[in-house]
Amino acid sequence: MKNTKDINSGNLGGITTYQAGVVQASVNRMLQKHCDDILGHYGITKNQWLIIGTVSDAGSKGARISEIAVLLGTTLSYLTNTINLLETKNMLTRVSDTKDNRSKYVSVNKKFAPKVAKIEQTLRYGLRESVYSHIGQKDLKIYIKVMYQLQNIDKDL
Repeated sequence: MKNTKDINSGNLGGITTYQAGVVQASVNRMLQKHCDDILGHYGITKNQWLIIGTVSDAGSKGARISEIAVLLGTTLSYLTNTINLLETKNMLTRVSDTKDNRSKYVSVNKKFAPKVAKIEQTLRYGLRESVYSHIGQKDLKIYIKVMYQLQNIDKDL
């Protein structure tokens, strides 16, 4: 990129929107690849891990499919297809809402639940050893903080 010197010095004024977009897309693809490589050992992709982790965070009751779709910013059809796949792998379990049969909850399969913490640990360590070893801890904290701030922009609009 022609403006790397400007970026490294903190001068972001010379960077075009498309240059920033190219970098953002490149970083996203690189992180996707590294995550998929690490998670491949468990037979899942990064996107599948995001679903499993989100469902795990919901606890034993599970989470509604519609709520997961909103949280992950994906379509119900994509999410349903992915949950179907994860069900066949005995990673997730779908349960009908006792008050509304149209509504479905998804929870982590009880036999798979102990693996969730191990997968998290493996992925965290793998990323720290590969990708994040090139970034100082202070910069990594700023990066994560900015991502959380950007995530909330749609909620404010």
